[in-house]
Amino acid sequence: MGKAGPLRWRDGRGWLVLTGGGKPKDIPHILRAAIEAMSDESPAVFVPTASAAPDGDHDTSQRILAQIEALGGPAGYVTPIFTHADATDLRNVRRLAQAGLVYLGDGQAQRLVTTLSDTPTLDALVAAYEAGAVVVAAGAAACALGARGLCEREIAGWGWLPDVLICPHYAEASTLREAVKAHPECLGLGIPQDTALALGPENQVQTLSASGQQVTVVLGHRFRS
Repeated sequence: MGKAGPLRWRDGRGWLVLTGGGKPKDIPHILRAAIEAMSDESPAVFVPTASAAPDGDHDTSQRILAQIEALGGPAGYVTPIFTHADATDLRNVRRLAQAGLVYLGDGQAQRLVTTLSDTPTLDALVAAYEAGAVVVAAGAAACALGARGLCEREIAGWGWLPDVLICPHYAEASTLREAVKAHPECLGLGIPQDTALALGPENQVQTLSASGQQVTVVLGHRFRS
């Protein structure tokens, strides 16, 4: 288990990069850091599951993949995972298992959690991360990696960061404080737009921000007692 102070995250040879969201043109610093953290030149894979419809995130996915390649990263492709059946398709499973960088697109966190939970695709994502892949969870997708997430609504995540409540698109301190008050067993992370928290395999913790914004940490009662 990775650890820095009270913050813990899933064991793996890769990096977890939790972003607060942002337009492709505003996050080159995050993509550049993700590319530099890659352990090999395996493909980049964009997972659009959180978007509203199969064509709803097409422009964003293509722009992100083109930007990764322009910044010196590998060529990539989109995995068309929008339903539970897609998440059991062995072609998609292989794509994720062989990825060097996985970008979980922004959108609706609950859709991502519901679609991927208890599927071979999620198992492949775990295996890729454990083998050294960088997993970028953008905006609402970051909620899926926490024990809980606060985005379009509060959700239960996969617990890659146990006892952590993740709030992307962070702007309002009172909202995060109230959520942590309701879940005193949690540590709250408020991640602003165009900012990311990167967690590495040797207990590294980095804040990635072009504007100097910081990640807000709110400790639940359990962490203060």
